[in-house]
Amino acid sequence: MPSPETILLRNLLSPLKSKNMKKKMLVITAILFFTGVLYFIALCNNTSLVKPKVNEYYNALKTTLQDRGYKPNLMIISTKRFKWFNNLLVIFNGAATNSRHVKCEAIDFIVFDINGDGSANSKDVDIAYEILDKEIIKNKGGIGTYKEESNFFNKQMIHIDCRGKYGRWHR
Repeated sequence: MPSPETILLRNLLSPLKSKNMKKKMLVITAILFFTGVLYFIALCNNTSLVKPKVNEYYNALKTTLQDRGYKPNLMIISTKRFKWFNNLLVIFNGAATNSRHVKCEAIDFIVFDINGDGSANSKDVDIAYEILDKEIIKNKGGIGTYKEESNFFNKQMIHIDCRGKYGRWHR
């Protein structure tokens, strides 16, 4: 008996046996699209693509949280951005035209429950923000929060960058 993966693959690829060229092209396009999406997600969250200083900030935050008894429940969602992708985010999501992500100088991450109260909320974002602002980044880079946004992931997101000067925003 074939494995579930084999059955799924056969079902996905079965239109390729069809004589209908439109069906074949649709399946090939879908496979290439989803392969590209997975590759793109892996590439855009790769911390080796950003400048070492911004990685230092992120790692220092994780270490400081642990040293203070917090859980470093953080998840990186954006590092390097391609210009074309950033342009889409400018149009549909309010991203900055000259984003530090395009320059490989920024990391966006989600802050989950770091204080152990069983809930990921603004208290967790505030803890991480205070450590970054007062102890790690200080006046050497940017920090942005999005706590006023309606989407959970945006509310819990923090942006950090290594612009070399002070920058702060709260949306």
